[in-house]
Amino acid sequence: MRKEFKIYCTSPDIKPDHLIRLFHFGRTEAELASVLHVDVATVRRWKSGTSAVPILCVKHLELLDADNVLRCPGVWHGTRVEGSKLVIPYGTDLAFDHTEVERLSQYRRLYHLHALQTDLVEKLMMERDFYRENCHRQAKFGLMLNRMFG
Repeated sequence: MRKEFKIYCTSPDIKPDHLIRLFHFGRTEAELASVLHVDVATVRRWKSGTSAVPILCVKHLELLDADNVLRCPGVWHGTRVEGSKLVIPYGTDLAFDHTEVERLSQYRRLYHLHALQTDLVEKLMMERDFYRENCHRQAKFGLMLNRMFG
């Protein structure tokens, strides 16, 4: 059976799903009351939908939940810092150590060098094939001339 959550906020920009995550998961009512400096009855009224959750309380809980997590639109949303590592939450939490970030310019330069080297190898292979074909053609022509005049 599906439980219906009637929680709402004083600001229409805050979606009910976000409020449900903040108020129904992670912390007990007593913990929420102590963090937000209200009594437990007030937290129960917010959760039941009898009164609106003030926007300041929502923002305060968001800041507490942030814990070094970037909350921004785009690919960096949810990125967090663990020690000296930058952790990007895609699939298997890709992490960059501080020393790797320092070497980022070298990685970029190596990537471009790799691309240039690949282009050069392709060009050399095309020239090799061209000269090989011409050498075979000239050898056949020379053999034909040798047979005619030889």
